[in-house]
Amino acid sequence: MLSRALFRAASLVVLAVSAVACSRREAAQVPPPPVPVVTFTATDFAFQGPDTIPSGVVTLRLVNRGPSLHHVQMMQLGEGKTFDSLMVALRNPGPPPAWARFVAGPNPPAPGDSAEITQTLRPGNYAMICVIPNERGVPHIAMGMAKPLVVAPAAAGAAAPEPTAHVEVALSDYDFALSAPLTAGTHTLKVTNAGPQPHEFFIARLDSGVTAQQLVDWVHGGMQGRPPALPLGGTTAFAAGDHTFVTLTLTPGDYALLCFLPDVGDGREHVAHGMVKQIRVS
Repeated sequence: MLSRALFRAASLVVLAVSAVACSRREAAQVPPPPVPVVTFTATDFAFQGPDTIPSGVVTLRLVNRGPSLHHVQMMQLGEGKTFDSLMVALRNPGPPPAWARFVAGPNPPAPGDSAEITQTLRPGNYAMICVIPNERGVPHIAMGMAKPLVVAPAAAGAAAPEPTAHVEVALSDYDFALSAPLTAGTHTLKVTNAGPQPHEFFIARLDSGVTAQQLVDWVHGGMQGRPPALPLGGTTAFAAGDHTFVTLTLTPGDYALLCFLPDVGDGREHVAHGMVKQIRVS
């Protein structure tokens, strides 16, 4: 009787262990939810898109339907601050107020094209602005290109994972450091701001025989006529310590990596401090 009781107890243990193993295998086989994609359309001079988007890992896609270059600079507003209060503050010369935090958005694609980034957004109130200037040097935000945005807490449940990066790009004062050379094809880049101040990551494919510095000179010359490069996007300014993901399809050729943000020290653009990098994609 004792041996039969022991046999039954052992069988129950085996069955219980098997059930736990099966449930773990089933849980492991459940795929994570897809990353939500939120699309905004830019025209001369406005943004169209949703007023509320979910928090967590989100892909922001910018479609440029205007003849001008446009980007999305995100600003997270401090507690109690409003979109209108930011618009008033930005009329003053100098940097944005300390309660407005730089958050990455897509940098400009070519007109008629699109660019996207993927990042983790915190719940809160945001502003979307475009600060690219027109041919007279007037930033698009002064022409009404701004939009309030609410990032709402995501619904309970499994969260979408961050993308897997093929190459890492570290931004610093004043350089772009790539973990590996970029090659032709589609790649996801993890772009991290490793510097003490905000930085952006703008990438463009240079026309044949054109240098990265010539592209900088074209920007500083008022962006007259066709650019000597094909803008591919990247990320607008984001705060030190943050990271974002950029997926790019590259063809062989020369590319420029640029940061036009004004320095917190002397106000000069980071390109003037040497944050200009030319790379070859083979």
